[in-house]
Amino acid sequence: MCFTGVILNPYRRPIHDEVVGRLLEEMEWNPEGFYVYSLDPRVYIRTLDYERFKSTLNLVLSSNPPAIHFHFRLATVGKVAVYNVHGWDIGGHLVTHNGIVGAYSYEDESGYSDTLRLVAQKRFRELLLGRRWKDLYKYLSGRDFRGVMFIVSRDFNEVYAISRGRSIRYYRLNNVTYATSEELLTGSMLRKARVEAYANGIFQVTYDRVLGVVYTGEE
Repeated sequence: MCFTGVILNPYRRPIHDEVVGRLLEEMEWNPEGFYVYSLDPRVYIRTLDYERFKSTLNLVLSSNPPAIHFHFRLATVGKVAVYNVHGWDIGGHLVTHNGIVGAYSYEDESGYSDTLRLVAQKRFRELLLGRRWKDLYKYLSGRDFRGVMFIVSRDFNEVYAISRGRSIRYYRLNNVTYATSEELLTGSMLRKARVEAYANGIFQVTYDRVLGVVYTGEE
């Protein structure tokens, strides 16, 4: 069912070794398409090449960039092909999804994944580019959207997460925020954060205010 997430690191703290290890494990478990986007180093890669991607991801993680967006695919609907690798750029917004879209959860002659068929819809793009978040959530719900979608602007000033079931997991450690589509670690190393400002199935994580907008509690 894939694995996707966002790491926000405004103070450029080191990414914990256990987190790096878990991400590399997720790559092994979801080997059918890899995507990562980061700032400083600015990296944008969508590929099926495991070794190429692993070296790129290690470079990104070791550089402690201020923000990272990633997705590792496990194909359910659609061919194993580069065009089905997540991280599609839609008008300056990068989109990933872990889950299924019921309306498109059948194979067809295109070979496109269910998520690619969703984001290719004219209506989806109109609502996204118009930032009509409430209408976008209703649109997704009407297509039996399940799981977690992350929408990230190129400069990371806008980071949105969409989930009908509140299935996003949030953690913080040393002022690094981790938002992922499932449990990042099963242990207690990362502090689970309580989600606030959750309305209409969508909330916004604002990059330059990440320490105060969505989360409460002390480190």
